[in-house]
Amino acid sequence: MADSTDHDYSTGAAGIVPADERRSPYHFVALWVTLAAGFTYLFLGFQYHDAGYSLLQAVAAGAIGAVAYFLYALPAAYLGSTTGQTHALLTRSILGKIGSALVSLLLIGVAAGWTAFAFNLLATLFDGLYGWGHVVVISVVLAVLGIANNLFGFKGITAFARWVAAPLMIVWVLYLVVKGIGTIPDDALNARPKPTSELPFLTGVGVAIGSVMWGNEPDTWRYGKPKFLWPAPAFGIAFAVGLVLFVAGGWMMAQLSGAGQYDFGPAFHYTVEYSLFGALWLGGIVATVLIVAINDGNYYEMVNGGQNVLGTVPGWKRWHTCLLMAVIAAVFTWQFPDVQNGFYTVASWSSIALPSTTVVMCVDQFLLRRRRVDEIPTWRESALANWPGLVAVVLAVAFGAWGLGLLPGQDAAPSAGIVPVETWLLAGLIYAALAAVAARTPNAAVVLGFSRRLRQPTEPITEETPQR
Repeated sequence: MADSTDHDYSTGAAGIVPADERRSPYHFVALWVTLAAGFTYLFLGFQYHDAGYSLLQAVAAGAIGAVAYFLYALPAAYLGSTTGQTHALLTRSILGKIGSALVSLLLIGVAAGWTAFAFNLLATLFDGLYGWGHVVVISVVLAVLGIANNLFGFKGITAFARWVAAPLMIVWVLYLVVKGIGTIPDDALNARPKPTSELPFLTGVGVAIGSVMWGNEPDTWRYGKPKFLWPAPAFGIAFAVGLVLFVAGGWMMAQLSGAGQYDFGPAFHYTVEYSLFGALWLGGIVATVLIVAINDGNYYEMVNGGQNVLGTVPGWKRWHTCLLMAVIAAVFTWQFPDVQNGFYTVASWSSIALPSTTVVMCVDQFLLRRRRVDEIPTWRESALANWPGLVAVVLAVAFGAWGLGLLPGQDAAPSAGIVPVETWLLAGLIYAALAAVAARTPNAAVVLGFSRRLRQPTEPITEETPQR
């Protein structure tokens, strides 16, 4: 078992990545291209087609979603690279015990939802290629086996990216798109297909944001260089692949195959026949390798969330958390609804829940600049809660859930614009306002969730005082 399995700078006081263990830009390009070159974005393009988007509209929705995510992801990544800490450990310093526990549950729940979608989708692809059936049982087995890369360290995903999954998949989808453009008449390419589902354009942009959203960007970028624009090349290349090329590829799958809204498996079978020379075995291998590689990231998110809560338990090892997360992923996968409805639900929650907490932490560190996080507090030292931060997150997520039609009893979502972006802005503005008010109260340090260590008499923190 690799050393990184036992210690990945995700536990307690040893949770800050040293400067000499930061990775090269090429590592992150390979990583993010793999994360972007996935079947999620083919599925997104497929759904855009069924919603009546033209090819240009589908690509535009994906591209606008990429820009919105980019504006969020740069400060989120910078939060990780400047602190060297995981998302979950940062919440312990900034949001207190209650906030950190809730965010850890969100990390596990959102990532488990994406894992369930991914392996349900893979089982659906197997059924489309080989007619195996038993989609639920196969997806659960795959979800349990998918933890293997995290059990043996977080290194397998880069190997897949550099040598197998991403290069092969990108070439394949590029060939599919080029061949499709040459095959489909121009009027069909420019026309809007007959819709079989309703998805307004701005809502579709929000779905694109949810598809690319991780929410725990500090987990990955804590290994990067602490420069604000340093992640930009990796993001740019990844978005061009995932939210432009692969969205176009998914639209082509639907247009060429004529498959219906719930027939992604048969559409994939047709696509393999059309653009992979009928090599069904190769289509299955590519799908398996790529989905397993991408879900390293989902399991990594789950494990880091679990380590925040369990990592300090005497005798508890990181691999124990890996096994526990595999069980949770299996339960989520077993209970997962059909792949189409499940996709929209997971993407919607993904676009608002964790990003709102990340925005609050970015405001705390880059705008308010009152709190040091260079030493990770123990659970005993952590404050009970950062009340303005929790209120901001709850109000923002409640608005986002309403705007996306996620609240119980909602029959449909209102026309509220690009709801994820509005949710993030609301979280940041509410926190900045409430924190400014709280800072003027006698018990400001307690209300704002400063740890016991920071509440002890120390030299006042000013703009000139080093934060890290």
